[in-house]
Amino acid sequence: MAAVPDELVDSIALLGTKERIRDRLDAWKASPVKTLLIGAGQPEALRTLAELAL
Repeated sequence: MAAVPDELVDSIALLGTKERIRDRLDAWKASPVKTLLIGAGQPEALRTLAELAL
């Protein structure tokens, strides 16, 4: 894991505050990519993502 640059993780993952995730999710919605794989160990994280995705 130490070999993976933080910039790469940041560019491909929705991490951070709810506001930051909303901004990154908006960028994803505007992209041609139509598949989003979601994994979270916290139910509240999934709820937040579901709320933001609407």
